[in-house]
Amino acid sequence: MNDSMTEEMPEPANDTIRILHTADWHLGREFHGADLTDAHQAFFDWLGSQILERDVDLVIMAGDIFDRALPPLSAVALFNRNLDRISELAPIVLVAGNHDSIVRMGHGALLKEGIHLRSGTDQIGEAITFDGGAFPLAIYPIPYLDPIASSDKLECDEATHGAVLAAAVSASLADLAGQPDGTRSLAIAHAFVTGGKVTDSERGISVGGAFDVPSSTFDGFDYVALGHLHRPQQMDSHVRYSGSPLFLSFSEVGAEKSVEIVDLFANGSIEVETVAVPPSVEVGRIRGELEDLLTSDEFTEYEDHWLEVEVTDTKRPYAPMEKLGRRFRHVLSLRFPKLAEESAEREAERLLQVSQKDPLELVTEFVNYVREGEVTAEERDLLERALASRTASETGG
Repeated sequence: MNDSMTEEMPEPANDTIRILHTADWHLGREFHGADLTDAHQAFFDWLGSQILERDVDLVIMAGDIFDRALPPLSAVALFNRNLDRISELAPIVLVAGNHDSIVRMGHGALLKEGIHLRSGTDQIGEAITFDGGAFPLAIYPIPYLDPIASSDKLECDEATHGAVLAAAVSASLADLAGQPDGTRSLAIAHAFVTGGKVTDSERGISVGGAFDVPSSTFDGFDYVALGHLHRPQQMDSHVRYSGSPLFLSFSEVGAEKSVEIVDLFANGSIEVETVAVPPSVEVGRIRGELEDLLTSDEFTEYEDHWLEVEVTDTKRPYAPMEKLGRRFRHVLSLRFPKLAEESAEREAERLLQVSQKDPLELVTEFVNYVREGEVTAEERDLLERALASRTASETGG
């Protein structure tokens, strides 16, 4: 299998269907308070150019279209406008993710030809057939399935992620078995596959016990397009996350954003190219003492980045954000790791001192604090006897 960030694929052969796999758009999301609308629009413009230049036959979007169940109207308008544009270039199949509303996204029958949007359990196991290629292709969309809400509908014995996904895959493979000879298959799923690398920007899928599933859950398909994790990663030879096209947290800095271009051949083999999405804004993390951050040439290249800055001074400097803002135009997150470490160390030391105190002394200090006055000798004697009695009952003495 070819897997390259740099080499361009040749034009698809006559016996090939070329698929563009993307996921986790999170429309309507902000990045530490910064509006991502322009960045999302730049991605959609680039996506359209890639569909044309690479002669893409089919676009797959593997969930988390929006960032929340009730997205802002501006995000809905952005989605509708660009979905219409993309569908004019190639058919597109989308599934709802765990951030999307199952009810609001369940209107696929109302969409125009060339757009297929699946949400909920009603159409699990029903293929979307793609007949525009050199061979028949059956596509099985598996949106995010809440175990508690989906287990009864899918007739599962238990309400877990593993059970509902296994049931959805089983229904899809049963349908695939009835497809014409020579049909190739593709599954789309929004799930957490065991071993996947997480970032700070994913919302955990934890309802219904263990929330990860093995990649073997999806055995039986020629390619599985995954959504949910925001780093591009290969979970098996035919199971992949495309990752999110935009940076959604500073924990993702250092990994390129991308989409997957998948060539699926008539014999079921695949070739995959991971294509980097050009960033419309540069995102970075810098670290150092405040004076160095303000003066060193080492940080010149970051002056226009969207930044997380870690100030390592051991004492909190005066007006750090104001000073940093004079050099760096977009400081979105400011952290003081050394101060946090010292604070944690001081708290640990305080708790250690508390634990080593004589119990009578500790109780006496507490009573003094609450009453804002000193205990009398008689009261101290009562406290001592109460502690002795309690100690005896706990030790069996």
